[in-house]
Amino acid sequence: MSKRLTEKFPINQPVEIWFERIDLWIPGVIVRHQHPAVWVKSIDGREWFVTNGQRIRILEQEPTTEA
Repeated sequence: MSKRLTEKFPINQPVEIWFERIDLWIPGVIVRHQHPAVWVKSIDGREWFVTNGQRIRILEQEPTTEA
């Protein structure tokens, strides 16, 4: 049985969330758990309630800002 999102992603874990409409992974961080999902704060300050494990992944590398 696979782990629940609240077990797989601890608070303060850097992650990326998938936005299908714009075909892009957006970096963020887990800010809280709310069974059965997690809340992610994206780099633009918005918070997203993520329930689908296929739309979230651990951030492998810290995001960089380009000049």
